[in-house]
Amino acid sequence: MTALLIGTFCLATGCAGHVIRTHESVSRDTTWIQFTQKESPFVVNGLVGGEHISQYRLLGFEGERYRITGRGEDLYMNIFHGNGADAHGTGDTYVVAVIDLDALITVELSAHPVSQYQLRIEKIK
Repeated sequence: MTALLIGTFCLATGCAGHVIRTHESVSRDTTWIQFTQKESPFVVNGLVGGEHISQYRLLGFEGERYRITGRGEDLYMNIFHGNGADAHGTGDTYVVAVIDLDALITVELSAHPVSQYQLRIEKIK
């Protein structure tokens, strides 16, 4: 199953410009993203399940706001933002506002048993 999960993430056209770095391991895949001059949404489709977790870490700066939406059957999405941001939402959509100088916002996706998912992160005004 691990072999099935690794390498299944697919970025929508134009989203690769947001990716700073990726790291794939046996049970965790981590992708760091940032919105600089590119304002288009970051959209990724993937597969997650079992003990495997996909993490997306977004570097945000004071005053920025993001809408984070995760969709998939049996998908669990958690948002971790520390003290530098404020998150509101339920279920599959959250709005995160960066209130400190900067914040590292982590979106963690998991599923049981397995889920195909789409994650969409867009910078909002």
